[in-house]
Amino acid sequence: MEFIESPVMILFATRDETGRPMIGRGSGVRVDRQSGHLHFLASRSQWPDAVGEALDGRPIATTYVRAADYKACQIKGRVLTAGPADAAFRALGQSYVSEQLARMLALGVTRMQLSSTLSDQELVCITIEPQEIFEQTPGPGSGRRLTPEAVA
Repeated sequence: MEFIESPVMILFATRDETGRPMIGRGSGVRVDRQSGHLHFLASRSQWPDAVGEALDGRPIATTYVRAADYKACQIKGRVLTAGPADAAFRALGQSYVSEQLARMLALGVTRMQLSSTLSDQELVCITIEPQEIFEQTPGPGSGRRLTPEAVA
């Protein structure tokens, strides 16, 4: 689980009651090592539909991608709770967004391109109970189910 807390791009998907998908970018994540739950941050102002559908008990998928080599994994689970991020999680989100902006600018992505995807405003903390983990790195192993220990 160290991989998902490393400098990775974060995406997430929820769906409404009709099954229509909603997608967004995450603004940071922390793993609760005791419970295994994920505390996932997303901007309500940036991704109102996707965050709005992160309702207790609903499915959610999160994807973590390292930009330098596209190593990626996806974690599917269910939402336990969602609510405004506290001060500690807001600080985590601000740090994550600042670091991601610097990394992506170094890779040649412009600030204008990033302004529509990264935000630390109106952060919501979505607590997720992981249920399945998959490798998503392009290549022959893509889609393979992983164990939590394999996500290092």
